[in-house]
Amino acid sequence: MDIRRRHLIRLALLLPVAGWAVRGFAQADEKVIGLKSGYAARLKRLLASGTLPYIDIESSCNPTKVDIDAVARKLDELNIGLMALSADPTERQFGEGLRYDDLSARLLARYPDRFIPVGNGGQPPFTTEAADEVLAANGTAALKEPLLLLGEYEMRHYPSPRQVKRGELDRDVDIAIDGPTGHKLFALAERLGIPFQIHYEVEDRLLAPLEHMLAQYPAARVIWCHIAQVRYAERAATYTPAYVEGLIKRFPNLYFDTAFGDAGSVYPLSMQHHARVWDSSGGLRADWLNLFVTYPERFLSALDLGGDRMRQIDDYDRKHRDFLARLPREAQHQIAYGSAWSLLFGEVFS
Repeated sequence: MDIRRRHLIRLALLLPVAGWAVRGFAQADEKVIGLKSGYAARLKRLLASGTLPYIDIESSCNPTKVDIDAVARKLDELNIGLMALSADPTERQFGEGLRYDDLSARLLARYPDRFIPVGNGGQPPFTTEAADEVLAANGTAALKEPLLLLGEYEMRHYPSPRQVKRGELDRDVDIAIDGPTGHKLFALAERLGIPFQIHYEVEDRLLAPLEHMLAQYPAARVIWCHIAQVRYAERAATYTPAYVEGLIKRFPNLYFDTAFGDAGSVYPLSMQHHARVWDSSGGLRADWLNLFVTYPERFLSALDLGGDRMRQIDDYDRKHRDFLARLPREAQHQIAYGSAWSLLFGEVFS
């Protein structure tokens, strides 16, 4: 059986997961049908030009400062297909009582063929002091706008490399994924029938609770951000390509994004190369490459732009395309846009 046929068969088995929810397939909404048509036209136009478009499934920004027109221009300049750009509301907005920022609606009002409607990112203090209100507000928006996925929820998050360099070490989020907030998040995604994203640092102690939640909520489609990003190897002896393959086989509702550092990236608190997909020579490790090639439908393109690095989109695009270029053509296209399309719309892109 050739690789393409094998991928299509696995996709056919995965796609029903998207239809388990009460709301059903996203394309049942007239507005989403229109968005999907525009997205398809843009992707096909870029493909016809000979470039490889990708769907950035996970980037975020400060909604009070983002230059929407500038981001849209960059998408065109860099031949990026689509972007799921979520709002990370500020502490000032939180203090003013805001529990949901309507950035997605503003993006679609200007550029409906470039941006994917996505809920807000989940960060403290929103998820630590008002989680119920925030989840309820995102759930309401998901039905009203509608949204195609929920944003990235920080369940376990160390200080980022940039924050460490700035001496900002207070970001050390540790919310139990199998605690009250985690259960409400999984249940909301299951009820809405749309995927959500988690930032969940790789630690051995955190793996069993995640597996428990994936089993308890089989219709909650989870994107675990930053495949193979291990910032402390001594805390994650269990996490290997073989372990991830086991998750893929056991949990059809689990996906991974491919936003990770380049081969030279070092996490400053551990002084370790934290993007474990790379070998010492700067190439993809054979075991991780084999995983990407064998299960490309479970991996999604992502840039992981954020409020403190929106102006670095050229560099992030270059690094992501370097990763994609190391894959066989079929896996390239599947990870670049095919996997996201199937996850969001319940069908194979054609």
